Amino acid sequence: MTSLSQLPAFHLLNQSRTPMEQWDSDDLIRTYLKNSQEPQNEPDPELMRTRLKMFRVRMFELEKLRARILPATSYEFDRELAAVMYKRKLLLWMSFPIRDLPAEILTTIFRLVVWSSTGADQATQHRLWLTWVCRRFREVALADSTLWNSVWFRDSAPWKRSLAFIERAGTAPLDIRINEKERPEDLPESQAANYPIITVDQINIILDVLIPRVPQLRILVVVLEDMDVIETFMRRFSSAGPPEILERFEMHRTGAPYLWPREKSTGAGAEYPLSTHPTPKLRWLSLNGLSIDWSRLPPTNLRTIDLRRMCVQACPTSDRWSEMLAASPDLFKLSLDAAGPQWTAQRLETIRPIELPCLRDLVIGDMSCLYALQILAHMNAPRVMSLALMTLTGQDYGPLMEMMTGRFPEVRLLQIQGMELNKTDVNVRRAVKWFESMPRLRLFKFSQTKPYLLEALLADPREFRTPDEMEVHAADGQEETRPIICPELEALYFQQQGDKEVSTIVKGRKELGVPLRRVYTPNTNQPNVTPEEMARIREHVGQLFVIYHMLVTEEEDVIHEEMANSLGLAVAWRRYKR
Repeated sequence: MTSLSQLPAFHLLNQSRTPMEQWDSDDLIRTYLKNSQEPQNEPDPELMRTRLKMFRVRMFELEKLRARILPATSYEFDRELAAVMYKRKLLLWMSFPIRDLPAEILTTIFRLVVWSSTGADQATQHRLWLTWVCRRFREVALADSTLWNSVWFRDSAPWKRSLAFIERAGTAPLDIRINEKERPEDLPESQAANYPIITVDQINIILDVLIPRVPQLRILVVVLEDMDVIETFMRRFSSAGPPEILERFEMHRTGAPYLWPREKSTGAGAEYPLSTHPTPKLRWLSLNGLSIDWSRLPPTNLRTIDLRRMCVQACPTSDRWSEMLAASPDLFKLSLDAAGPQWTAQRLETIRPIELPCLRDLVIGDMSCLYALQILAHMNAPRVMSLALMTLTGQDYGPLMEMMTGRFPEVRLLQIQGMELNKTDVNVRRAVKWFESMPRLRLFKFSQTKPYLLEALLADPREFRTPDEMEVHAADGQEETRPIICPELEALYFQQQGDKEVSTIVKGRKELGVPLRRVYTPNTNQPNVTPEEMARIREHVGQLFVIYHMLVTEEEDVIHEEMANSLGLAVAWRRYKR
């Protein structure tokens, strides 16, 4: 530390115009801790006590001087007092006898340190650092199994660190993630060896450790490339157990072929079940590029169903799908991407829809229009608040838009990525009616979307009503002023759109008297937008943001919290945001 009342000229506190407001800020303390060197020697307790007394005396002196000149103020007095209080706080920290605390209190502190980490790498580093400080810290950390029960296999084979963490977790519930190093898309062939895929022999090494601990598994996320490795994992895992406390199961296959192949399907799924034992606590099921034997999946109240990349023969039958939905009244998120129930010869109107009162998040992607219609026919979910339509191309999806009209009146967040729609009078009317049926829409995210679909947001809905509809609206007194489609819409998020398409919508909404508050575009899309188009957008919108492409917008964050609040999940959502 520097002299009693002075800090280095470059210190952030010396550069602040309001030092008395900044001396206790978290950012200032974090900066100090980040730049401090590890202590080499035990500090002298007597010297620390003396310096603390001197700081206290100087604080009183400066406070008296500041009070004497009131109502005037002195920046020099404020800066010196802020520096003294800042240095005194750090010295109090350094002199605190933390190693003398009872093990129970130290354990609570260590848990807060680890659980407040941002990301898996930081959590791993924090756990290791706690064991490196001193013998006392190491003993307390190793004695707490919950510090080690969350394990992400990010180290290289033979995964000594990850396997050591599992050993330290003892009998605590386990949260496990296994995946290979993610390869950059532009990786040169000469560097491919730096990103090896897990082999059958290697996955067996991991399974030899996990299989005896299957009853402890709470979360299991597996991301693998090779199909033989996937099948080896499923064969051994399905017969192990019982997975009595398993709440979340995710399995992702990243390699070719794109779909789980027909020759490895039984007509009702795949060869191996998720487990031959009951899974009474399973709430999250995600299968990407693989399938299971659906006939042997015990009924369970799932909260998340995420199915992707399955051939038709690998999907659950229509009847089995209805049974799964009926057993999941608490279903919150349903995501179907090139997967869903098998095609049935039943007419859509004869399929009995399952009531899903808790469904708030629905994703439909990469499937034919008829298949998407069948998926909607299987359910009734009027409280959906986030709707995503992804990669619906290769044919006209006008009938899907018509079927969705009026089904999701509570939608706040709509995302469209590449939805094909032929430009016909019928489809233009369908688009207008569809948007009109979502009056609470607040954020619209779109990419590669036809301009005539976007222009539905500017249409006068009265021009697309049948005579019967016009009579109803006139009788209700709703036609005195022009109706606005999606009157609560406040933000757009766009990418890969043509020139003037976005500015036309922004300008039109402003002219209708409902200007947009914000428009977002990701940084990866900025080179595709001309400076002239950016200027036109800025002219007619409150704010235009170019943001990192993975960043969640403020509006999206608020909507997701609202979705959680609607089911009493606010505490869990806030925990997730941290």
